[in-house]
Amino acid sequence: MTRPDLKTAEAHPALTTHPFLGIAGVLLGALIATCTGRLMSVGLVDIRGALHLGVDEASWINTSFNASKMFIGPFSVYLGGLLGPRRVLLACAWIFTAVSFLIPFCHSLAAVITLLILAGLSAGTFYPLTLSFVLRNLPMRYVLLGIAMYATDIIFTTDMAQAWESFVLEHLSWHWIFWNGTVLTPLPTPFG
Repeated sequence: MTRPDLKTAEAHPALTTHPFLGIAGVLLGALIATCTGRLMSVGLVDIRGALHLGVDEASWINTSFNASKMFIGPFSVYLGGLLGPRRVLLACAWIFTAVSFLIPFCHSLAAVITLLILAGLSAGTFYPLTLSFVLRNLPMRYVLLGIAMYATDIIFTTDMAQAWESFVLEHLSWHWIFWNGTVLTPLPTPFG
C-alpha cells in the first residue's frame, strides 16, 4: 500500500463550494459597510431632524463613523494575520449588527457617537479583510473575477445609496438607515 504524495495534495487542494459562499458573505459585508456610511451621508438631514441636532453637532455623525473605519484598517490586517480573517470578520460582523441595532434607540449625541465609533471600528475591518479573504480562498483562475466583483460591489453600493435612502424614508423610517446593516449582516455569517 502506498502513501499519497503530500506535495500533490498541497498543490491541488480539493475545491468545494464553501469558499465561494464565504466569499459571497464577505463581499456582502463590504457592501454593508459601504452602504451604511453612504446612507448616513445621504440621510444626514433626516438623522439630524430625528435626533434634534444642529448642523455642527450632526457633522460628528459621519466623522465618527468614517474616521474609525479608516483608523482600524491597518490594525485589521494585523489582526487578520494573527487570528485569521474569518474569525475577525465574524466577530466584527456580530459587533456591527448589535451596535447598528442600538443606535436609533439612543437620544443623546454622546451615546450615538460612541456607538458609531464602535460600528466604524467593526465595519472598517470588512474592506481590507474582504480582499485578502477573496485572494486567499479563490482558486487562482478566479482571482481576477473576485477582485472585479469586489470593486463592482463598492461602486454599486456607493451609487445606489441615494435611491435606497429615499425608499427607506418614504416607506419605513429613518431608523432603517442603521437597521439596514442589522438585517443584512447576520446573513453571511453561517457561511464564513
